[in-house]
Amino acid sequence: MLPYAPWLVWLIPILGSTLVPAFFKLGKRVGELYSISLVALSTAFAVSMVPDVYGKPSQVVEASWLVLPGGTELKFGVLLDPLSVLMAAIANGIGLLILIYSVGYMSHEEGLPRYWFFMTFFIGGMTLLVVSDSLAGLYIGWEIVGICSYGLISFYYHRKEARLAGIKAFVTTRIGDVMLFASIALLFSRFGSLSVSEIAHEVHARGIDPGFMGLVMLLAFGGAMGKSAQFPLHVWLPDAMEGPTPVSALIHAATMVKAGVYLMARYSWTLVPVEHFGTAQLSDWYALMITIGSFTSLFAATMGLVMNDIKRVVAYSTISQLALMFAAIGAGSVAGWASGVYHLLSHSAFKALLFLAAGSVIHAVATNDIDQMGGLRKYMPVTFYTALVGALSLSGVPPLSGFFTKDLVINSLIKGGHWIPLALVVSASVLTVIYSMRWVSKVFLGEFRGHLPSHAHADGHGGLHESPKVMTVPLIVLAALAAVLGLPPLEEEFLHYLGVEHIKVDPLAYVVSGVVLVTGFGVSYLFYFSGKSDPSKVREGALKPVHTLLVNRYYIDQAFELVFVTGFIKLSSWIRRNIEERVIDGLNYSSAKAFVYFVQAFRYIQTGSSNVNVAGIALGILVLVVFLLGRALGIF
Repeated sequence: MLPYAPWLVWLIPILGSTLVPAFFKLGKRVGELYSISLVALSTAFAVSMVPDVYGKPSQVVEASWLVLPGGTELKFGVLLDPLSVLMAAIANGIGLLILIYSVGYMSHEEGLPRYWFFMTFFIGGMTLLVVSDSLAGLYIGWEIVGICSYGLISFYYHRKEARLAGIKAFVTTRIGDVMLFASIALLFSRFGSLSVSEIAHEVHARGIDPGFMGLVMLLAFGGAMGKSAQFPLHVWLPDAMEGPTPVSALIHAATMVKAGVYLMARYSWTLVPVEHFGTAQLSDWYALMITIGSFTSLFAATMGLVMNDIKRVVAYSTISQLALMFAAIGAGSVAGWASGVYHLLSHSAFKALLFLAAGSVIHAVATNDIDQMGGLRKYMPVTFYTALVGALSLSGVPPLSGFFTKDLVINSLIKGGHWIPLALVVSASVLTVIYSMRWVSKVFLGEFRGHLPSHAHADGHGGLHESPKVMTVPLIVLAALAAVLGLPPLEEEFLHYLGVEHIKVDPLAYVVSGVVLVTGFGVSYLFYFSGKSDPSKVREGALKPVHTLLVNRYYIDQAFELVFVTGFIKLSSWIRRNIEERVIDGLNYSSAKAFVYFVQAFRYIQTGSSNVNVAGIALGILVLVVFLLGRALGIF
């Protein structure tokens, strides 16, 4: 590895990001080049560590951090193992391509120093999160990606929708953050250490307390649900599309939402001995994860069918695909764990590709509405063919990466006998093919149905043209990755890299994948390619109530608004009127009035007359003398 790589891989983007505004003072290109250079260096350090963890035991590089009262020393460690290095490489490698793309996409935007600062800080925070051996470092990185997501989602702060989306993301994920913090606090209280490796050593040496560790895992999964937008904490992710498209790609493909999957992969692989995978000792945790994962995969896919925003379709796809990863890990087997991590890698490539392709389209037509697109294939061939690779990989078409990684997920459910989750995942996969082909058809095929932006009428294509190379080159690179990452030779190498033996795929998994593709493409051909069936007739016919339900996202957002926003405001008003004003303020006012009456009652003894005062003193002395004499004589 490169010298000091375990430290510099996250310190460079985190500390370097603080100087981004200063470099932008020297010029726009200088600031962009500086930001890209930071992440490029971090990527080099991440990749350089791959040979050092390939097929080798995990390593921990430590430095003294804090000394607590009593002499307890807390060390800050960097954990080097296949999972941490893989995640660091994904965050920085995909992040680097997104930053290069941003040079073209954000070229005419204002507030660029703020944008580039948050982007580099975001990547640094995610890298810290995944390489930290200290749970405190993990949580610091966790919070960094949270605050950066808020700043980037609400980047267009002059728009109310963007401001509200940023707040919604921050507040919703905060629920999970508190649960993760509780999980970390419990581990520290039991083991007296924040080191993941030290806790894992104790667990492996002394055994696992299923009740305690089950609670820790359930709380940690609550944190993962928030960051990775799983039901019912999924509501923030579609609204996060209010941010610039490169931000959407970074959140969905390289950072933020992958943090939850990483957390579950890390906790399950490191803190739970392999022999306890799938056992009754942690059955509640596994059951909850596979249930939430399989349900969310179908739940999100249904909404992806009806969205007309080019980015929201892909956003719901992200929720659904993340749920597949949770379902695989929740299968409670080594093969399931490896399948979830492998699908994470594959998803990073094709999801970044789809978002950047969507951004390329938005850059050309100045709208997010897919009903105002169409026919872009002939004007934007590079965007079309790369987006097609991404959509087919997402759909699980061989020999693209999505086929092999999704097949392993299905295989893990089959071998574990999880038939109900399997049915939900298969249904979700069918819908994935349908909404992916709907997306491709409405954006790129047919005739252009939109209105050109006012500035786009000068070229020979009526204003429609391909994006600049600084945007299309990252698309080509990502398309190549999406095409090859799942090929069998690379699959074997990847599993060996993770330290997992060859996974034998059940033939039934191939049959299920074939059924998914035939069904999905059959429906897609019928409605979107052949012209034999009109989707509008379906949604306006017997299925209109279902369509309305899906368009309104099952009314969950409205319910949350009613309960947690409007309801909280009304509850606060009731408390103010009935508790604060009537009880608390009433008690204060009553006490004040009682004190006034008390003072008024005694004020008359102060007459200002010396005769009365002297008589009072004499009377007091007389009473005191009588009392003392009585005590002396035994009368009192």
